[in-house]
Amino acid sequence: MSELPKGFVAASHSVLFEDTESVRCDVCAEHLSNSSSDTNGDEGYDVQGRGLLVWTRGDERRYQEPPLCPSCAAAIGVSALQRWEIEEEEG
Repeated sequence: MSELPKGFVAASHSVLFEDTESVRCDVCAEHLSNSSSDTNGDEGYDVQGRGLLVWTRGDERRYQEPPLCPSCAAAIGVSALQRWEIEEEEG
């Protein structure tokens, strides 16, 4: 069997029949569970997040909210806060 060129991925037919209820992080593709891991309702820092992508074409505005795992949501949130702070300092 020959190797695929760099940048290509091969998948089996099982991908076509993957459970539609399974949700994956849009950044790292980690499987996200739909149920809460804590019984008392306090998830602490293990909270899943959602991103917000907004784009326009002419007068049309589109929104997309991709799911994010807790670590990616935290990393993106902290990066956004840092950029906001830098922008505030610059004036």
